[in-house]
Amino acid sequence: MSKENKSPVSFPWDYQTRDGNFQKETWILNKGKKYVTIEKNLDNKGFYYLQKNKERRLSLNLLQIKSTYNQLIKFGYKLQN
Repeated sequence: MSKENKSPVSFPWDYQTRDGNFQKETWILNKGKKYVTIEKNLDNKGFYYLQKNKERRLSLNLLQIKSTYNQLIKFGYKLQN
C-alpha cells in the first residue's frame, strides 16, 4: 500500500479528554472559504453527521466517515483547532 492511501493513525473523534490532541465536537475542516463539519449522531450511536458549507447534512457510519475524512485531507482540507 502506498503512503498516499494510508489512513491517519487516529481520527479526531478517537481522542479522549485526557489526550493532548483532544478536540471537542464539532470538528471543522477548512479549505479556503469551503468547510465541512463532522459531529457525532447522538440519536444513532456509531454514526456521524457530515455537512459541507450550508448544504444538507448526511448521516454516515464509522467506516464511511473515516474514508470521507481521509479523502478531505487528501484534497487539502485541514482540521481547524
